[in-house]
Amino acid sequence: VLHRGEFSVCDSVSMWVGDKTTATDIKGKEVTVLGEVNINNNVFKQYFFETKCRDPKPVSGGCRGIDAKHWNSYCTTTHTFVKALTMEGKQAAWRFIRIDTACVCVLSRKSGRP
Repeated sequence: VLHRGEFSVCDSVSMWVGDKTTATDIKGKEVTVLGEVNINNNVFKQYFFETKCRDPKPVSGGCRGIDAKHWNSYCTTTHTFVKALTMEGKQAAWRFIRIDTACVCVLSRKSGRP
């Protein structure tokens, strides 16, 4: 929650994702994400709560509130790994898959400045 006069350097959007069909696993392999999980004859749909950047450059200079005279900046989505029921070939297994987690500002100093 932002208070009056407080701004985020990067705008993010969060949502529940229930239609994920493919993902990258923790080993870097592309795997199929199963839409439903059957546990003890109960069927559950897999959902993932994901957060990503709304815009890589919320203002013309990049991230909001950064001195564009001295810094290059842009917003980027970071990731984490969560367990999901997946298929790789004919092998179904619980694997860690990568999902979008947050939006952060990346800074680099502008060169040629004293």
